[in-house]
Amino acid sequence: MATYDAQRGYLSLAAKSGAIPELDGLRGIAILLVVLRHAARPIYDVHGAILPLAGWDFAVPLLNGWMGVDLFFVLSGFLITHHLLQRWPERLHAKFLFQYWLQRVLRTFPAYYAMLFIVATGALPFYQPEVEAFPSAVVQHVFFLQDYFGSEFMPAFWSLGVEEKFYLLCPFVLMWLRRYPRTRQIWILVMLALLPGLLRTITLAGIPDGFATYEQFFWIVRSPFHLALDGFWLGMLTALAYRWQPTVLADRANARRLLLLGGTALITALAFGAAWFDAGYFWSSVLVLLLVPLAFAAVMLAAITGQTPHTQWLRSRWLRFLAVISYSVYLTHTTMVPVATRLAESISWYHHADPLLQFLLYLPLFVALSVATGLILHFTVEKPFLLLKSRIRLRQSTR
Repeated sequence: MATYDAQRGYLSLAAKSGAIPELDGLRGIAILLVVLRHAARPIYDVHGAILPLAGWDFAVPLLNGWMGVDLFFVLSGFLITHHLLQRWPERLHAKFLFQYWLQRVLRTFPAYYAMLFIVATGALPFYQPEVEAFPSAVVQHVFFLQDYFGSEFMPAFWSLGVEEKFYLLCPFVLMWLRRYPRTRQIWILVMLALLPGLLRTITLAGIPDGFATYEQFFWIVRSPFHLALDGFWLGMLTALAYRWQPTVLADRANARRLLLLGGTALITALAFGAAWFDAGYFWSSVLVLLLVPLAFAAVMLAAITGQTPHTQWLRSRWLRFLAVISYSVYLTHTTMVPVATRLAESISWYHHADPLLQFLLYLPLFVALSVATGLILHFTVEKPFLLLKSRIRLRQSTR
């Protein structure tokens, strides 16, 4: 858990995974949001609604489950920044960078490449993506370029392209920031957080006829690395604020409560307001894509700077369980869409049921399959490399 280090003058975290239960809870929420979106989409795409009431559809907050990816980005920006600064040497050198990147490789590469191999070789009988230029698509995915060229093997792979580029960039950004006083560092990160929104606006304005489909908007405006960095910069800013001003929020329950309630209110309003992407509100989405990580950053900062009854539920075991398998579930869950669909359609009354009943049947099938395949990938591929990563880190810390 978080503790105050009087000698260092900031809140310090234990280096081991799970040291901040609230962050694990937020990670569990992130994967839950993503899975719920892809559980709702098959029903929504067929019927256009799941439970319309007075002009509003029950599916709206589910369709906005894409916000979970932005929560992942904020968490990554915070954790990578915090762990880097915990170990930052007096002078940045190649060995430090190598050790950092090795940790990142062991954390993300094995499970990703395993799923890429499985999907690319057609090993999943019900999931056979149509890939036009197979060799070039493989090369793009191997080098994490799918955020720019499209993720033909699996749509969810796009965010890995963004994350890996940020992992490469982060230590150099920190090295640059450390040259300036704290106030300037804050302003630089604020400007960096605003920059993707400005670039998205320019990109959207450069297409006179707009977008006809969500897919066009997604691959041109949403997924490219330079347009998707809002959450990472806000996560970095949160990490710096957490280190610099430990007592401002830790000793002020009202300030934490205001951050928590404000962030929660904003994310709730955005989630329930409209199905931004799916309804074609592309101009509004440019701003929403900034407000979502901003709200999550506020909630996260409030949650980690002091325990309150309002954040205690983030420590629940089921959320922490989801957090442990979140990466593997993220990599596998979209491949379970056709499997869950076949199982649901095999039930005689499914085709004649209304959209809500179809969803209530489809949801547990899809969640169960996603968790099951995520567990398989986690225990067979992800966890062995995480254990290797931990042993290497322990060996490095004892030298």
